[in-house]
Amino acid sequence: MKFHCYKEDLIEALQFVIRAVAVKPMTPVLAGIYIKVEGSTLELQANNFSTGIIARISVSTEEPGEVVVSGKRLQEFVRNMPDDTVTFSDEETNNTLSISSGGASVDLLKMSVADFPKVKTPETEHSFSLTMPALYELIKMTVFAVAKEPERPIFTGCCFEIKNNVLSLIATNANRLALSKANLEGTHEDCSFIVPAESLRGILTRIDPKEFNEYVTLNYSTRYLTFTIDNIFLTARLIDGVFPPYEKVIPTSHTTEVMVSTPDFKNAVDFVLLMAKETEYNTVKFRFCHGDIEISSTSPEVGGAVKTVDAKITGDDLDIAFNGNYIADMLKTIDSIRLNIKMNDKYSPAMFTEPGNPNYVYIATPVRE
Repeated sequence: MKFHCYKEDLIEALQFVIRAVAVKPMTPVLAGIYIKVEGSTLELQANNFSTGIIARISVSTEEPGEVVVSGKRLQEFVRNMPDDTVTFSDEETNNTLSISSGGASVDLLKMSVADFPKVKTPETEHSFSLTMPALYELIKMTVFAVAKEPERPIFTGCCFEIKNNVLSLIATNANRLALSKANLEGTHEDCSFIVPAESLRGILTRIDPKEFNEYVTLNYSTRYLTFTIDNIFLTARLIDGVFPPYEKVIPTSHTTEVMVSTPDFKNAVDFVLLMAKETEYNTVKFRFCHGDIEISSTSPEVGGAVKTVDAKITGDDLDIAFNGNYIADMLKTIDSIRLNIKMNDKYSPAMFTEPGNPNYVYIATPVRE
């Protein structure tokens, strides 16, 4: 094998493929990236069995071939190569892949090509298409709310639900829930499936939210979701299980309603959260009364922080506490300049929405002090 390529093209491809390299591999080869060069195309693959990714770039080939090397080391050394072009070469009798650029070179030990689980294109039965901005918003507004711990696998992914030709993405960790919707063109069967969050974060990095006229087609079956954008192919193995009836969590009435400036509210939460991080549950207290919101947190070891924000409050005054991270995470995704909050009491979930946007809902469960 021997080929030459542009460093920046290779770095961009590696940044995406590395997302499917196993962090804690069951076998060493799952920590590798498969490299195949043939004709004028370089193909990179990574596969952790949950997500498989293929990226292709144009190269100048002198001799075709295929190898597997450590994904992490490959990315690190390529990123730090001194020249704009990089040369790869290996000999069948040698157990290393040589990478050189400018006056720098490195030899990486090869892994078994035969043992690498190459990414396959699974058969899919259904598909739907969305504009890039629509898909970007759906994922951005929900994926952050998934569970980080794998005790309940269904909560580590986003539920895709198609009902009456409306696509909903729902994410929850049992203490918060994010829901975002978009209308689909054409007629589609009602269905639901759960996609790993890491796969969706990978998709997010390849979508340009400014490409209003570009569509992304997602293909799915009972086991897999696939999509292709430009030179990238991604396949995600769906998470087995039934997503809980999330509609029951969304409040249908309220006794307190608040309208507040999103930037002002975000700045106040971020400020107080600096103190809340010193507490066990990142607890931030909210007092809604007399036309403003008093946001505070107290740490026995450090002290206290408080900030007040003007707001329009309708209904009962209310004191309530949340995990500050849950509120801060949601505020990072909100685009509207105003935020609407609806609550009942200090024990019931609160609902956060964007005025004028009926397609987004965020629910946060209070912290019981």
